[in-house]
This record gives sequence, C-alpha cells and structure tokens, in this order.
Amino acid sequence: MKLAITRPAGKGTLLGEQLEAQGISCDCTPVLELVKLPVSEAELAPIMEAEQLIFISQDAVYYLAQHQPTFSPDCQFFAVGEKTAAAIDACFNRRAMVPEQHDSEGLLVLPALQQIEDNRVVVVKGRGGRTLISKTLKQRGARVSHCVVYERIPAATGSDIWLDHWQRQGIDGIVITSNAAIDAIFNTQQSELLNWLSSRRFYLVSQRSAEYLREQYAIKDKQIAISAGADNDALLACIMDNQPRQGGTMTEQQQSQSGPQSSDKSPKPAAVSGKISKTAVLALLVALTSGVGAAGVYYLGQQQLTQYQQTLAQLTQDNQQLHGELASSKKTLAELHEQLAQRDQAVAQQLKAQTRELEQRLQATLQTAKQQLGGAQKAEIAALTRSAEFQANIQRHYLAAAATLTRLHTLVREQSNTTTVQTAIAADLALLKAQPKPQLEALYLDLHGYVIQADDLPLQIMTKPADPQSEQRELTEQVSDWKANVWRSWLKIQDQFIKVRTHDKPVIDPLLDAQEQQLIRAQLNSYLRQAQTALMQQQQSVYFTALEGAGMTLARYYRSDNSAVVAMQAGLKALQQKEFAAQATLELQTPQAVKEWLQ
Repeated sequence: MKLAITRPAGKGTLLGEQLEAQGISCDCTPVLELVKLPVSEAELAPIMEAEQLIFISQDAVYYLAQHQPTFSPDCQFFAVGEKTAAAIDACFNRRAMVPEQHDSEGLLVLPALQQIEDNRVVVVKGRGGRTLISKTLKQRGARVSHCVVYERIPAATGSDIWLDHWQRQGIDGIVITSNAAIDAIFNTQQSELLNWLSSRRFYLVSQRSAEYLREQYAIKDKQIAISAGADNDALLACIMDNQPRQGGTMTEQQQSQSGPQSSDKSPKPAAVSGKISKTAVLALLVALTSGVGAAGVYYLGQQQLTQYQQTLAQLTQDNQQLHGELASSKKTLAELHEQLAQRDQAVAQQLKAQTRELEQRLQATLQTAKQQLGGAQKAEIAALTRSAEFQANIQRHYLAAAATLTRLHTLVREQSNTTTVQTAIAADLALLKAQPKPQLEALYLDLHGYVIQADDLPLQIMTKPADPQSEQRELTEQVSDWKANVWRSWLKIQDQFIKVRTHDKPVIDPLLDAQEQQLIRAQLNSYLRQAQTALMQQQQSVYFTALEGAGMTLARYYRSDNSAVVAMQAGLKALQQKEFAAQATLELQTPQAVKEWLQ
C-alpha cells in the first residue's frame, strides 16, 4: 500500500515516518502553501482587550506570535486541539482550554463559552474556513472580532503534476486535512487523471470534509475513512484500521476492462442454401482472403525484423562510441585527479612555509612586547619606591607605606636578580610595623564628643531687645477724656517725630539669618568629622588642617564668652599638640636597593 500525504511543507514528515515504520510507503506532496498576511494595528487592537481568544490552528498561533501582541491578564485562551494548545503554551506561555472533540462543534460546547453575553471575543484564524464559531458566539450575545493572520493557497506545481506523479508512483490512498486541499487536488481538467483520482481511497480528519468530498466530487462512502482528529496519532490509527484487503482496490487495467461485457452467444449459422455453387464460391473467396492476409502478415514481420536489426546495429555503434568517450573521460578524470593532488601538495607546502614565517614574526613580536613590558614594570617599581618613601617620611602614613612596599614586593618577584631588593623590602616592612601607634581611640572619642556638642554651641549674633509695652495711645470720643486724649496725642508726636532710638553696644554685629546659621554649624561639624576620618586613616596633614579649621570657625562665629565654646577651643588646641608618632626620619633600605638593581 502506498499513500500520498498532502499536508503543508514540514507537517507531514513525522506521519510519513510513522507509516514507513508500519511498512506503508509514503509520498509527501504539499498541495497548499501558507502565506503570512499583514495585520494592521486596528486589527490587533481588539486582541489587547479580548476576554476570550480562540485559535483555530497551530498556524494561527505561530503567525500571530510574529506580531508580538499584548494580552489582557484575565484573557481566556481556547484551542481547537492539543497541538494548538501546545503552540499557545510555547509562544505565549498561557494555558488554553481544549475540547474533547477537536473541532468547532466540540469547542462550542465548552462551559466557558456558554454565558458570554457582551464579552469581547477574538477568533484568530486563516482566510476562509468555517464561520460556525463566529455565528454561534454572536447568537449568544458576544462581540466577535476576527484576526486573519495567514492564507492557504494552492502550491505552484499544480494538480496535473501531482496526479501524474501519484499515478506513476502507484498511490493507493491520499491523506487530506482540509477542504482547501480537496479543491486543490481535484483542480484538473484531464478526465483520465480525474477518473484515476476518483478511484482512490481518501483519509480525512472530519465528517465535514467527508460530506464535502461526497457532495462536490461524488466520492463513495466506501472510499472514505475519517480519523478521530487531525493529529498524527489519530491519522495513523485511522489508516491502519482502514487498510484495503487484498484485492480490495481495483487496478487501472481492471477498471478499464470493467463495463458492459460482450455477449458470449455465438451467432446462429445461416441457413444452408440449396445452391452448392454459391457455397463453393464463398469458400473460395474465404480461402483467397486468408492467403493474402497471411502473406501480408509475413511481409510486415519481415519489415519489422529489418528495422529491428538496423536499430540494433545503430545502438551497438552508439554503445561503442559511448564506451570510447567513457574511456576518454576516465583518462581525463585521472589526469585531473593527479593535477589536483599536485596542487594540494603545493598549497600544503606554501601553507607550511607561511605558517613557519608567521610563527617567527609572532615570536619576534612577543619578544618585543616582553621587553616593553619589562621597561614598564621597571618604571612602576621606581614609582612605587618613591611613593613608599614619601608616605613614610612626609605623610607619616606607615600603613600606606607598608601597602605600597607589599605591592612593590609582588612586582620584583617577577624580575630576575632581585634577591637584594626583596631582602630590603622585608626589612623596611618590619621597620614600619615596629613604629609606635598613636592612641587613636582616645583621640577619636574626644572628637566624637565635640561633634555632639557642636550643634548646641551659641553663635555670636545680636538679639534685638523687645520694645516696651506702651500704654494705650488711641483717642476716645468721650468729651470728659479730653485731658487723656491731649496726653496721648503728645506721646504719639514724641514717639514719631522727637524720640531718637539708640543702642547700648558701640559696634553693631552683622545679623545672621537661619540659613547662614545652619551653614556655619554644618561647617564646624564637617571640620570635626574630617579630623575623625583623617585620624582613622592616619593622615596627619589632613588631621591637623581640619582641627585648625574648626578652631578658626569657633573663634570667628561663636560667642567667646560662652564656657562651652571656650572649653571646645581649649580641647582643639590640645589635640593639635598631640602627634601621631615620633617625628624621626625613617631610613628605608628599599630605595637604595632598587636604585642599584636598576643600574
């Protein structure tokens, strides 16, 4: 048994392999092509607001995914079959509801699609096809929209070519999965091919396609088998269960011979005439005719034999000529193989020489790079040496100097003849670690107390005295109060035109607003915290500079007669007199050792 699978390209391969494993020969001939259709923003807009989204096929899922749509979080997905649901999960990471009966009728009986009045439903499909889902949902009150994302068109090869190929291959049955494929296959004008096609068996995926095949192309029920679904397993089971029995399908020769049979009855002999002369004449004519016919047959046979011998001689001559050409071609091919081998050898030798030259250049480049890198490392070693000496004797930052010498030790280990330098570095590291450490904790706590007191210190600002409460100076309308009214008038004239206001201080200090006061307090706080940080990092220059700035701020902006201000100024002066460590200059061995090594 041989079958033709008409699914689109790539979709019938797995079914073909399953049938081949069962001993059924297959020919995959796609009769339809899927073409992506453009989808506008207006057509995609209903999908964003859809409450139910129905996919008719896997292709509808794949082609919609190419437009990267956005869905509502509460949108329900529906698929006609399991394959379509798997495609939805793969493309959109959403679960879809699948009916037990994988068709439109099965989808419409799902409970989630019963009470959908005023719901926004979008059907994603290909062009054409059934309208049962849309009509039924509209009758239930849903607002239905369509999103057409692809189209099925007949393949460019054409029906005549498929049928002629299937006829020569001896195809017994055809697997069809859509009405569009049925129309594409039967689209032929050759009656011979159409008669052959009408005698095949057809394996369909729905009762609807079976009815269409019977009504449109008069195919009998005994030639049609319907699977339980469109998936490969259902089709395989249908084909295996509906294989024709031995002799069940008529061959073309049998079909051509079928029809009205000629009658086996022999005609009755004619009545014998009483006249013998007529009978004798008739017998003579029959004999003559038979002799002439036999002679003609013999002559025709001789002519055919002569033509056959001439053709055989011509074929023998052509065969000898072809043998000569074949020998010449083999010789030429051998020469080409030899030339190719020589060229391969020459190319290999040239490649080997070029590789050797490239390796030499690479080695030279690496050597130059190493020399340049060595020079850069020597320059870094010299710089680190100077930095360590500066940190130890100028900044008195022994921890930083030790870290710099540690980095220097890592670099010199990679160089040759650096034993003396490494020994000097080790001695200097021991010297730096032996230096006395300042009482950092006590100094830090003192500064911390000053930071807490800074916000409560009084600033040196003038407080304007309050005006004394003046007695009532408003005039009354009572005549009896004329004396009081005269006195109030005199006081008012005196306050506005005669009184001179004075200040008891010889110098009027500038007034500071709230923002300026906040900035001054923030400046003092910043100096104190900067001194704390410098103390922990053992940066003496920064530490003393910060203490000096805090003292200047106190002297300039804070009240000098306040006891808290005076106490803080005295404390800051005491801190300035405390050194971190001894001021003796350290004699490091590393600078001299590095200098001798570099020379």
